[in-house]
Amino acid sequence: MHKQIFSNSAAEAKHRLGFLGAYFDYYVDWMVSNGYSDSTIRINIERVTFFGRYIREKNIAISQLGGSSGLELLKLYRRDCKSKGLEYRGLGVKRYLQVLSKAGVIENLPIKSSLFLPLTKRYVTFLEKNGNLAEGTIHRNMDWVEKFLRFLEGNNIPDTTFEIADVDNFIEFESQRLKHRPHSSGVCALKSFIRFLYNTGQIATDFSCLISTPRRYKLQSLPAVLTWPEVMKVLKSIDRSTQTGVRNYAIMLFLTAYGLRAGEVAQLKLDNIDWRKETIHIVQRKMGKDLWLPLIPEVGKAVLEYLKHCRPPCKHRELFISAKAPFKPIGTNSISHVVRQHIQIAGFNPSQYGAHMIRHSFATHLIRQGASLKEIGDILGHRSLESTHIYTKTAADNLREVALEVPEIKRK
Repeated sequence: MHKQIFSNSAAEAKHRLGFLGAYFDYYVDWMVSNGYSDSTIRINIERVTFFGRYIREKNIAISQLGGSSGLELLKLYRRDCKSKGLEYRGLGVKRYLQVLSKAGVIENLPIKSSLFLPLTKRYVTFLEKNGNLAEGTIHRNMDWVEKFLRFLEGNNIPDTTFEIADVDNFIEFESQRLKHRPHSSGVCALKSFIRFLYNTGQIATDFSCLISTPRRYKLQSLPAVLTWPEVMKVLKSIDRSTQTGVRNYAIMLFLTAYGLRAGEVAQLKLDNIDWRKETIHIVQRKMGKDLWLPLIPEVGKAVLEYLKHCRPPCKHRELFISAKAPFKPIGTNSISHVVRQHIQIAGFNPSQYGAHMIRHSFATHLIRQGASLKEIGDILGHRSLESTHIYTKTAADNLREVALEVPEIKRK
């Protein structure tokens, strides 16, 4: 039974008779279980009732609110609110539609709005079933594929009748737009997409092998790094008087103390920390192996503070949870956002942001401290020393300390 939200029973009855109807209790219970405050619950209920009046005026049935048509309706609703000078109240509505889809009343809303939803949805399923790809890699592939499909649409080319010349034209178009050739990951995404179309019988020829990947040379560019004093300044910039600050500080410690990837921090679960043995179990999906690292006292202290005072109560086993309802595990992008936010607060403006820059800075710091490439590679979980070797270039200023004096040349 849901908790009493409205002190006035007449107000509650009004909402029960509106669009919420038979699902009033179901929606309220869902919000309560996900940590919403009473005031937010009331606001969301009012927004849903307001939306209900809108769809009744449009003679739209509830069954039409699911799937891609539901997303298109929300976009139309947003435009209509804006044209009438009304506040857009879509967030609470979207949550309600998600609850209805969970209850089996309407079709699930797509995770991502797409102009080419049927095709890209099949492609995502193909990637998930046929490769051990990280979530971020799948999203990057999707971004490139959608750019390519929009390019085809803009040139009036059906999405499964394109030729290798169209792919070349797209790469050239992106080169001009980005002022340089697209990164090899973008070209690899196109190759993967073409193989998918061929394997599913949507094109007759697999010409993915004809697409040229931009040539890149080993050590041709340096990863962006901060000096270690700058990294420490970023840590000190975090306001730990707030619950979000306590969480962000613990996240940053995992990145700076172990050089973890953003996905590895996001995937940390409560069970990955063995407090008795003082170890942390890191699951490296990208490398296909596990790491057991010592629990550094400062990291353990930060995690305990977060668990005792700041982590919201929820059913999830992931360590780091969103700061606002609905409470759910934070993803890789959220980890990188935390890094970017605090780098900017600390007053730095590097050429690249994100959690991987902290990983680069960590490795460079270890080299400057005299660690061997083998030791650094073991900590970072690299398959080969080639992956670690680039950090010798970022730490090249150390070579100046051991450089030999140039001998004097005497001319006869």
